[in-house]
Amino acid sequence: MTRFLACSLGWLLVTAGPAAAQIIPFDLIGQAGAGLLAGNQTTAVSGTPGSGGEVGPGIMFNMATNALTINIGWGSSEGFTDLTGDATAGHIHGPTTSPAPASFNEASGSIPYPLDPLAGWDPDRSSGGFTGTITIAAGDVTGLMEGRFYINVHTATNPNGEIRGQLVPVPEPSSLVLGAVCALGFARVRRARA
Repeated sequence: MTRFLACSLGWLLVTAGPAAAQIIPFDLIGQAGAGLLAGNQTTAVSGTPGSGGEVGPGIMFNMATNALTINIGWGSSEGFTDLTGDATAGHIHGPTTSPAPASFNEASGSIPYPLDPLAGWDPDRSSGGFTGTITIAAGDVTGLMEGRFYINVHTATNPNGEIRGQLVPVPEPSSLVLGAVCALGFARVRRARA
């Protein structure tokens, strides 16, 4: 019982860590894998080899200021593959009905955060991307933390979206380690009692 209480207290302290740290890293992921991928679109996209993903410092959310810093790129100059043409638009869509990972198969027609009108937008098919910071509305923070928002890049060939990636917070490594240690401890206690 003592191990259980210690693990529970430790787990609570560690999971409170991301809020205390205030800066939460995010990944882009979807049904086809990590990054901005055609296979992450909910409606199949054919004929595009285009891909993209995080570049530089990646994507981070500041819990104190609601600032989402985004560093993404696509195309061969960014280490990915070229889109079918220059991007015609780029948005953060959401929220989806379900949290991640069920949200990977859902689309949202709501576009609360357009990226293409902002200064950090580059539509180039082979060296494009977005680098900048946007402020997430207070009412959207919970949905963002649940993986209910996604980045979608559109082209003339694929006006409904050519590449997509769901914004999903990265679990803090210390919470994963503590969870594994607690699970092993519980397994040992159960074996000892058996």
